[in-house]
Amino acid sequence: MTRIGLIKEGKTPADNRVSLTPAQCKWIHKNVPQVQIVVQSSPDRCFSDREYQSAGAEITDDMNDCDILLGIKEVPVGHLIAGKTYMFFSHTKKKQPHNQKLLRAILGKILG
Repeated sequence: MTRIGLIKEGKTPADNRVSLTPAQCKWIHKNVPQVQIVVQSSPDRCFSDREYQSAGAEITDDMNDCDILLGIKEVPVGHLIAGKTYMFFSHTKKKQPHNQKLLRAILGKILG
């Protein structure tokens, strides 16, 4: 089983957008039984933890058991979990100085 985790946004100010809505999680739960959606609890999302739980998602603070982690904004370097696949938006391609530390940290965790 593949576990997809929806991480809470760690960037300040917190973004309330989501990578998957509860309706999309419900569809995945119903139509793709080999994928489990795990949602990291967050008070800042535009959807509540209860809405995700009602859609069949597991609510937790621990993302270590997830295979893929989805977010909206850059993940703070200190929040990165080694060995995980991350999908989130960032401006690292534009070589913005404030995102270079994140790019180096990700490459270090991938390349060792």
